[in-house]
Amino acid sequence: MLINTVILFLRDTLPVFLMLSLLLVQRGANFRHLLGGAAVGFLLALALYFNLSAVSEVFDGGGLELIKTAVLMILLASLCEFLARQCRRQPEQTRRLSAVLMTGITFINAIHFLIYIVAYWSAPNAGTALVLGNIIGLGISISVGVLLYALIKAMGIQILQLAMLTLFVAGQVAGIALLLEQINLLPNQIRLWDTSEWVSDDSEYGHFLNALVGYEATPTGAYAITYLFALLLPALYYYVTVAVKHAQRTAKEVR
Repeated sequence: MLINTVILFLRDTLPVFLMLSLLLVQRGANFRHLLGGAAVGFLLALALYFNLSAVSEVFDGGGLELIKTAVLMILLASLCEFLARQCRRQPEQTRRLSAVLMTGITFINAIHFLIYIVAYWSAPNAGTALVLGNIIGLGISISVGVLLYALIKAMGIQILQLAMLTLFVAGQVAGIALLLEQINLLPNQIRLWDTSEWVSDDSEYGHFLNALVGYEATPTGAYAITYLFALLLPALYYYVTVAVKHAQRTAKEVR
């Protein structure tokens, strides 16, 4: 019970601490905005939890997966605008976007955390193990978050800091493929490769890499395509917006 609780905590809360660390190193970062975004995300997850039975009945039981898919798409769109404004050196305008990113990542992970934590509380003799597991998991999550913040901050190169944030979000967004497979909107696909012998999905390293960069030991083609799409879209969005602004400026000069 104790080990399961720790693993549960890491799986569903570590991404929140990683996102917080990756956003804190960006230009114009504001801890109050990020904390507020996390609070809003948790409250939304709590509201969804109390209406979970109604949501689950939507789309033949796939309502929750569709909601998470929509939130992940919003997360990706917010990242595109966030990176574009960061590259244009408009840090003050990215604070609200950073709060949206925190809201999205917290909502996605908090809903499953609430589901499983309530289920564990109902188990016999789960009190002590659950409390200890949460304390250990929280300690590990904070430690990893602080270490990641120190490492990314030490880089001192904005493009690398933004690249790490993009890699993290792409790993989260790639989960859309898994969600759609769960509700049969995507057919079962052939696994591209299997690295379970090196790093298993169920191992400590597997959970950490999955939270950090979306590692899957046996990814499908849909997962890989979604990952690459989420990885390349922000850069494409930035260059398109720059090209559009340049064209608009040129048109005004011609007039």
